Amino acid sequence: MDRIDETQETIARIRMNIDNYDKSLEAHDGDNTVDETPVDAQNSAHWAFGAPVPGHLLNSHALQELNRESPLFRDFDYRLRQFISESFPDEHIEFEDTIMIRRFKCVYLEYQSLEDWRGARDILRFNPYFQKEARYDSVIVNMTDPGLRFARPRVLLRCTLPNGRKIDVALVRMFTGSRWKSRTRWTGCQIRDESKKDSLLSMEHAVRGALMAPVSGASNKP
Repeated sequence: MDRIDETQETIARIRMNIDNYDKSLEAHDGDNTVDETPVDAQNSAHWAFGAPVPGHLLNSHALQELNRESPLFRDFDYRLRQFISESFPDEHIEFEDTIMIRRFKCVYLEYQSLEDWRGARDILRFNPYFQKEARYDSVIVNMTDPGLRFARPRVLLRCTLPNGRKIDVALVRMFTGSRWKSRTRWTGCQIRDESKKDSLLSMEHAVRGALMAPVSGASNKP
């Protein structure tokens, strides 16, 4: 019983330190001109977007044209329509339909901790200029196939369909198993490579944040 109490106290201290660290970041956030109040797509969602990119909503064609120099948005309109047709077949999206989009740079993910079964929240950022440097956090993804899956979102998008339905998606780079082997063996350590290919992911599959530690000294770093 004493060991359980000691473990619970340790968890509480770790959580308190993390909360204090998050508060210190918010106090010194260099991007404080952006409203980071969560903006839910629907009340039942376990995620909420924050930090909307300033400006008006853009349709998918205009967003692709605006970012035509970025490989991330190559054939974006076509890929988005194909993704919606496959993931939400009841929407019956046609080529001539207008899809309005707003971009965000932050997401709040609510989940139940497997450590103590209490509710928890991760605040994740995807910002090319956060406190003077790029920051793109990673997430654990719930896929149909077994095993842990990880992704690094690059852009958060809220898509408004012609019927008014809002769908939250992200342009992500998935992580896959790596062939690279570390000279130091760590029990339970998994090494992943970040894909160079961008894909679309529905935010309903994002579970919680994940810390993907970079590997130093590897010819092909994950």
